[in-house]
Amino acid sequence: MNEEQDRNRRLEWFRDARYGMFIHWGLYAQIGRHEWVMNRERIPIPEYEKYADTWKPEPGCIREWAKLAKKAGMRYMVMTTKHHEGFSLWDSKINSYNAAKHGPCRDLVAEYVEAVRAEGLKVGLYYSLGDWHHPDGHTCKNNEDSRKRFVEYTHGLVRELMSNYGKIDILWYDGNWPLTTAEEFESVKLNAMVRELQPDILINNRSGLSEDFGTPENNIVAETGGRMWEACMTFNESWGYTPIDTDYKSSSKVLSMLRQVASGGGNLLLNIGPHPKGGVPEP
Repeated sequence: MNEEQDRNRRLEWFRDARYGMFIHWGLYAQIGRHEWVMNRERIPIPEYEKYADTWKPEPGCIREWAKLAKKAGMRYMVMTTKHHEGFSLWDSKINSYNAAKHGPCRDLVAEYVEAVRAEGLKVGLYYSLGDWHHPDGHTCKNNEDSRKRFVEYTHGLVRELMSNYGKIDILWYDGNWPLTTAEEFESVKLNAMVRELQPDILINNRSGLSEDFGTPENNIVAETGGRMWEACMTFNESWGYTPIDTDYKSSSKVLSMLRQVASGGGNLLLNIGPHPKGGVPEP
């Protein structure tokens, strides 16, 4: 089987799926001013770290997301396992700044994977390549020793995600900066490792490599040449929990987006930003 045949094999379920749930959830939910709040408001790391010990999501909240996704006709889910803020939602042996060692005192990725599988949905993990918390996350662009350390750290965290939770269906990269090329992130090596551990996985196009599918953001634009694509869209204008943002899309608008992506041969990944406790905003 050649590379294109193998890609088509892995994409078969994804081409039929059409509809998935995106979840942006992390420490930023407690602040309630968008997932970029640490950067936009220039919150110092020591001050931001305090949120790690105060975050107490309710047990079972992720099961409710999965039930909602199933009820809505979604076929898969993708959750932020680590956003740009650098806080890992799993019990990482590499990054001690994580949910098992701080406020939640639980492996939230394990809970998520279990909940998604219980509803018969496919499991997607989002991972931000950028990291505002790691000491090399700012200096790696212009210092080779820093870059090597940061790349080793990045590859190690991705390896944990691909090794510890059974079969993973989608790896959804984001935030490939300050390193901006596949060469800088050593993405060929990174994704080869991912595929060795998860031979059926689909990888998006945000590690500097085109991989399996395109990801237009807040814009429905079909790929050319029959290439698979997925439009990631928000219910309002924010990805993370932002209660002041009340401009929610109507159900008719969501249906219109679904028709549009389906006619173009793509998928709709529709985002929710849960409350700090884990509840889904009522709209």
